[in-house]
Amino acid sequence: MKRVLFFFLILPIFALGQTNNLSTKAKLTKTYTKAIADFIKAANKKNKFNFDTLFFGKHVYGQPDDFPDINLPKTIEKVEIIVITTKLAVKKQKEKKLRIYINLMAWVDKENANFLFVVFSNGFAHQYDYSINYKYNIKIREFELKKLEFNGKTL
Repeated sequence: MKRVLFFFLILPIFALGQTNNLSTKAKLTKTYTKAIADFIKAANKKNKFNFDTLFFGKHVYGQPDDFPDINLPKTIEKVEIIVITTKLAVKKQKEKKLRIYINLMAWVDKENANFLFVVFSNGFAHQYDYSINYKYNIKIREFELKKLEFNGKTL
């Protein structure tokens, strides 16, 4: 009897935890995808060319801004998205200096989502930064753009 009771009391806790985790992962993926799309649109306006591929560093150092355990879409805004380790990024930059590598740092909570895109190219030379801030809109249940900055200047 104790086993049956244990099973019925504990199983829902595990199920609810997993569902909530998947939901959080899906929301985080959606938020990152939105930020990357906004970055691509803004950067394409500033650049004299459009991106075809972007390499994002999957940095995980135990910090609040670590890249989360999510799977981004293969393309965002018609740009191929590739998530790689920093070590592999160094190798890729040596192979082709014009590749774009982005160190993406983010701080996301229930009310705000703040992203910093640090862009490298030309053999890992720092090119520029984009900062994108969102505020959660309870009515529409998603993050809305609050501020977008290029190298510290609001766009």
